[in-house]
Amino acid sequence: MKKLFQIDPIIEMMNCRQLRMIGNYKFLEASEHHCKFYYEGFLVMIEADKVHINVLKEEEILVHVDQLKNFEMKRQVNENEIIR
Repeated sequence: MKKLFQIDPIIEMMNCRQLRMIGNYKFLEASEHHCKFYYEGFLVMIEADKVHINVLKEEEILVHVDQLKNFEMKRQVNENEIIR
């Protein structure tokens, strides 16, 4: 039997220009040069010359970047704390 919907969390990065994450996330902040969100117990921080968020669905986020500078994922014990 084929799966019709993705049920496991997944992260896809294509050519360091597009990042797609499927799973539980909590969006925190964004600017023209960065974005920050929780994803499946991790704090994800992306920095680039330009950050564009294409999709914000219930369990999917799609981010395009120009000239990726930093991509960081840190395991979080308590997702209610925002690390700056």
